[in-house]
Amino acid sequence: MTQQAIQTAAKLYETRDTVQHLLGEHYKERMAELGGALQKIAARKGKDVLMTAKEICSDPGMTGMEIGQIMAAAVELLEPSA
Repeated sequence: MTQQAIQTAAKLYETRDTVQHLLGEHYKERMAELGGALQKIAARKGKDVLMTAKEICSDPGMTGMEIGQIMAAAVELLEPSA
């Protein structure tokens, strides 16, 4: 794994932790909702979940919190938290 990949992974985990803290007790429910949607969109496009999330988040109308939640959902799908 390259240094850039390690740094990117660390940022993704940090984003997940921040969103988990911000959503509190609603985190698991929201991640299930977004994760399901991400999986469906990724399957329809024939892409992996992380690339799909990145494409969705590139929309200029997205807020920081929306981007954080979508990326956290992607991380949860790839490596679920405890």
